Amino acid sequence: MGSVLAPQRRKRVAVVGGGPAGLGFLRVFKESGLDWEVVLFEARDEIGGVWYRADDARPDPEHSKLPASPIYDSLTTNLPVNVMAFHDYQFPPGTALFPLATAIQKYLLDFAKDFNLRPYIHLQSPVEEAYWRDGAWDIRVTGLSQVERFDHLVVANGHYNKPYEPDFPGLREWGAAEGREVMHSTWYREPSPYAGKRVVVIGGGPSGRDLSIEIAQVAAETYHSVRGSGRDDTTSPKQRPSPERFEAEGNGKVIYTDGSADEGIDVVILATGYEHNVPFLPQIIAQRLPPTVEEFPQHLWNSRAHIYPLARHIFPISHDFPLSSLAFIGLPSHIVPFPLCEAQAVAALHVFTHPETLEIEQEKDWVRARNAYLKEIARKAGGDELRTVCRLWHRISDDAQFEYRDTLLRFAGVTKWLTDDWLPEIFAKKLVLREEWNDAARSGEGEGLVKDARTKEDWYGVLLKLLDRRKRRQGKNAEETVEPAGLRAKI
Repeated sequence: MGSVLAPQRRKRVAVVGGGPAGLGFLRVFKESGLDWEVVLFEARDEIGGVWYRADDARPDPEHSKLPASPIYDSLTTNLPVNVMAFHDYQFPPGTALFPLATAIQKYLLDFAKDFNLRPYIHLQSPVEEAYWRDGAWDIRVTGLSQVERFDHLVVANGHYNKPYEPDFPGLREWGAAEGREVMHSTWYREPSPYAGKRVVVIGGGPSGRDLSIEIAQVAAETYHSVRGSGRDDTTSPKQRPSPERFEAEGNGKVIYTDGSADEGIDVVILATGYEHNVPFLPQIIAQRLPPTVEEFPQHLWNSRAHIYPLARHIFPISHDFPLSSLAFIGLPSHIVPFPLCEAQAVAALHVFTHPETLEIEQEKDWVRARNAYLKEIARKAGGDELRTVCRLWHRISDDAQFEYRDTLLRFAGVTKWLTDDWLPEIFAKKLVLREEWNDAARSGEGEGLVKDARTKEDWYGVLLKLLDRRKRRQGKNAEETVEPAGLRAKI
């Protein structure tokens, strides 16, 4: 006699975004052996996310449509490729240690090919809406008349597509005057448009540093404005504190937090980062102020600076959908992104398949503790407590990111991917390594250092050689600058 039970359908997982976070999840899912279905929806005509620089990434001269990628022509990674890589998939021999974006895009294309991810990817398939209804996700994709149903949703759409533009007092009026321009760094590609101009670049992140240094080579004056900085005219670019306000009258003034000012500025570039943007999730409240004073609101809240409250920066603590129905991959900042996204993907899949392992009260305790920790930081810093907490919520700096990564991996039982012992120290020296690599590349030594690097151990050896090179150069420079004892005695 046959069974009267209806056959159970295969579970389905939807992934939004074909950048490193989405690809990392696909690889983890594929190797899990689960007899489920997974579909990755990518809005553009190719994978790669922010690293894919196609025609849609070129700035519109009228600034009427945001470019699909903010990457500028000269951008190189701010991490060595062996630190940046997925845990067991190295960059090919001969790759520059801090390469241009094209090398990262090729790496991601190769990753998708070598792990056979293409069959799961739907290109030119922007998700218009994902709505949790009757125990599943209804997902509507542009161009498709039929709504598809999925059991789990992975949000991996990145956070470099909606510029954050702080509303400094008077900035709009200042920029409305003839001959002045205010723009976000998402529109920047190369420095020639700023030749002979006086430019202020606001923002202390990697793009702010890169743009101000590059523009200073062609501009009449370049000022790099950074929160907590002082006024210094001896450097190039010149250093300035954060702006306090702008005055539009006359030559116009940029007045800084220390009371000093600059006049006659032609261009202000806001290298002020990006907002979290998930417009396809209408059940998340998107507004700058919290929807309630409660520590755990009924609905998820997108303050633009963070998405709250999430367990482990991944899972929703919300009345709208179960903890194991949704996972955000790639929200943390100031981290090594590719392997961290892998660890989050492993944890997400573990919770999808074993939801009982995530205990809601323990996760709430973690959220409470993080709130208290960040509020104390905000109190000591002064200023707007809420804004500071929101801004810092997903920031996991320095060694804390490796502890976070390993905690996720242990939680999912994947201990073979744990952080290499040498990584925290190397991460702390990333700026030194970048400077030394640039010097080696200029001198013609760079290519020889990386031409035979194939394994993780080979690449680590390259880093050690660069650090040794740095010591030798510093020793030589110190010897060259030592004055003869007799000369010093005469002064």
